[in-house]
Amino acid sequence: MSPETTSVRREAKKLGRLPAKSDPRALMFRRFATAPKKLPEATSFWRRRGHFDLRTFGNNTYSDCTRAKQAVAAMRMARIESRRTPVIADEEVIRVYFDMTKRLYGGGDTGAYEQDALSEWRRPASTFRDTSGRALTIDAFTKINHSDQQEIREALFIAGAHGIAACFNLPAAWKTVNPPARWDLPDGHVALGEWMPGSWGGHSMWARDYDRDGLWVVHTWGLSDQLVTWRAVAAYMDEAYVVLDSMDYWRTKKPVASKYLDLVAIKKAVNQVSSHPLK
Repeated sequence: MSPETTSVRREAKKLGRLPAKSDPRALMFRRFATAPKKLPEATSFWRRRGHFDLRTFGNNTYSDCTRAKQAVAAMRMARIESRRTPVIADEEVIRVYFDMTKRLYGGGDTGAYEQDALSEWRRPASTFRDTSGRALTIDAFTKINHSDQQEIREALFIAGAHGIAACFNLPAAWKTVNPPARWDLPDGHVALGEWMPGSWGGHSMWARDYDRDGLWVVHTWGLSDQLVTWRAVAAYMDEAYVVLDSMDYWRTKKPVASKYLDLVAIKKAVNQVSSHPLK
């Protein structure tokens, strides 16, 4: 166990994802996706890939989970596409988080709306940079119907090792439930009291795989990955997104994605609704 991980477990785990909100401009995943005829029972995109250090990107001190999990995702995406892992400083993620809250919410450690944070990720001027100065951006994101667990599986299968963004209304009962224990809603428990959705707060994470038991999420608290059971997903997930970092890469290097996603239509739709169009 690293010194950072030991420290994180002694400190409060910070949340910071503000309540899910609707946006008429949102691009719905189902609109652009064709459902695969058969899905694997489980995915294991990262089982044979190299280890990632356990990171926090400031999320043990600040409510920056919406941006911290983006750094987690950017590292994974870059390793897939270039076989190199970018070096991203915690301070850089913290910087763009506070720049965002100042610009959008009046400043301070306010947390953020997930869709706002995703929109900021698309813009070079408002995203984080690696230590070489390269802006780590995405091209688009589409919203998954989080209430449809088949759609969640389809989205993760199509995204492959790129994973998906997943947001939860966490219950207070999970505050001390660390890996390898599961996040679950046990038999016989009603989602009230300490099990009530949001009684702890909103949180944004990166999901990297699923299996028969649930969804595997990557922490930004210096903890190892954790399983969220499917019944817990049903009770506590309230947002999820497929994030396309590079339309060109998804079109030319991801055969599953190019088969099941209408990438041309996604690009057209982005350019219809966004003030930051794709070229």
